[in-house]
Amino acid sequence: MPFMLPTIIKNLFTGYATRLYPVQVREPFEKARGHVVFNDDKCTMCGACALRCPSVAITTDKDKNELAFYPLRCIVCEVCVHVCPSDAIDLIYKWRPSLYDKPVELHKSTRVTHLRESADEAKKEEMKSD
Repeated sequence: MPFMLPTIIKNLFTGYATRLYPVQVREPFEKARGHVVFNDDKCTMCGACALRCPSVAITTDKDKNELAFYPLRCIVCEVCVHVCPSDAIDLIYKWRPSLYDKPVELHKSTRVTHLRESADEAKKEEMKSD
């Protein structure tokens, strides 16, 4: 017991060895991988991100114009960000908050919807003129 006395006294007079987490939040490191965010306005529903995702965290359904993202499957490898031709996927350098269930983020491409509507209108006008 007496051999521990210097360590005990030293620990009483020095500061904390760790951060007091809820009070002192540590900022992420520069270029730390946080989480993936989708921009529905830019997405063309090409499916390149779903094809290249190694963890199958992204699936696309072109008939329903829907992209499903499973955030707990994502390994934040950043492949989908580099592969997207329309820059609709971004990587945020802040960590995602804790999750207690397995969520699925459903995204509908507003750009593809607009293009389909204008194509349908053009077909209707073409049929009227014939």
